[in-house]
Amino acid sequence: MSKNQLTRYPSPLTAPLSKAVRAGDFLFLSGQTPKDEKLQPLRGDIEAQTRNVLETIAASLAELDSNMTQVVRATVWLSDIKLMSRFNAVYAEFFKNALPVRSTVEAQLSQGVDVEIEVTAFAPAH
Repeated sequence: MSKNQLTRYPSPLTAPLSKAVRAGDFLFLSGQTPKDEKLQPLRGDIEAQTRNVLETIAASLAELDSNMTQVVRATVWLSDIKLMSRFNAVYAEFFKNALPVRSTVEAQLSQGVDVEIEVTAFAPAH
């Protein structure tokens, strides 16, 4: 693949979006909300929702020959900023010593979930 080429990876969702887009040496993943095996909104506490989202992000990165240590930027939306410390406890488990830069904001989220995360990863094209 040429470094000037964009590659779009289709989403399994019915929404008009790509699951991810490769631009040169970077992967841009669409925002991920917690979903069950039928791709329906996953309810539960912030810890369960956060774990679900980060596991899905890790799986998407693995499909695209990358991993969580390659994430350079994360944008996080929480339904209530008071959930931040509980969210951070799970988030830290997934990134350990490879913390990306991050922005976190409070927002009303689609389908009434409590968290959405989008990431950008460094993933040199082969």
